[in-house]
This record gives sequence, structure tokens and C-alpha cells, in this order.
Amino acid sequence: MGDRQAFLFILCGSLLIAAGIGCWWFGADLPLHRLLRLTDRAERVIALSALGGLLVMGPLALAALGLLLWQRRSADALWLLLTIGTGRLAVEGIKLVVTRPRPPVIDWLETVKSWSFPSSHSAGTMMTCVALALLFGRNGWAITAAVLAALIIGWSRVALAVHWPSDVLAGWGFGLVWLGGSLGFYTALGARPDPLRPVDNA
Repeated sequence: MGDRQAFLFILCGSLLIAAGIGCWWFGADLPLHRLLRLTDRAERVIALSALGGLLVMGPLALAALGLLLWQRRSADALWLLLTIGTGRLAVEGIKLVVTRPRPPVIDWLETVKSWSFPSSHSAGTMMTCVALALLFGRNGWAITAAVLAALIIGWSRVALAVHWPSDVLAGWGFGLVWLGGSLGFYTALGARPDPLRPVDNA
């Protein structure tokens, strides 16, 4: 099960990254930006978007880490820490290498300071929420809900006009690819072959 999930994550993530690069390369970003962005102040969308930021995702991951340690699931805790920690650093590193400007400042409904590609909100939410769904979920619905949360957060970044659509597509894709690669490595070690299997803490 773990190998299959890892492959699916990497495959879907790669397709999303390719879609993002294609959207950027072929000039689809500007018309999509004009179509999807909001044109007035949207406090609820700003609040929604904040849920995908490091100030929320970080403490959520740390709380999950503490719970895993309390449950004596040290291998799971280490996997979660390394997956999200290295993934976050990788996203910021890619931003510094690509140095893509954000959409026009005049369109922004929120103040941002970092580079645009890929969206760290989209990647971070995808990695964190899906990782938690793998570790604590009892069935596939948990992963579905986690992916849906990441999709909503990504949409909010485009709606607030602080990211190009391709940034978000690539962010989602990166999150899945990184998670899939980490899950595949973890599974290969034999630490926990089936992430969706209920854990017996007895």
C-alpha cells in the first residue's frame, strides 16, 4: 500500500508541476490571473489563506509530532519532522533560485515579500495535511480531505492575486512529489509499510 501511494503521489505531483510550468511557459498565467483574482477586499479569503501559512501549519505539525512521541511512535515522528522540515526548506530554496516576481502589486489583496514560484502555502499545506492524514487517518477519506484543504488554500492565493496560477499548481505538485518520495523511502526501510493501517498502541 505504501509503495503504491508513494508512486501515485509522485505521478500526480509531477503532472501538476508540468502543468504549472506549461501554464507559465505558454503564457496562460495572465489571463487566468485576471479571471480568478478577486477585485475587492476579501477578509474571509485572507483569513482562509492564513490557515495555510507557516504560523498555522508549523504549530499543527509540532502538535502532531508531540502526539506521535506521546504514542511512542518515534519512527513516525522522525519521518514527519524530516519530511515537512526538509520540504519547507526546499521550497524556499527553489524560490531563491527561480526568483520569479509575483503578480502586479496593484492587484494584491494581501502584503507579501518573498518570491513567487512555487507557492509555499500550497506546497506546505499539501505536505502537512496529507502527511497527517497518512499518520492519523483511518481510511482514504482522510487523504481526500487533506488534498481538498490544500486545493482550497492554493485557490485563495490566486484569488488574493499574490500568486500566479502556475505557482500554485507547482506548489501542489511539489508537495505531493516530496511527500511521495519521502513516503517511498520510509516504506523501503520497513518502518511502517501501510500508512493507513490503524496503529495498535497496546
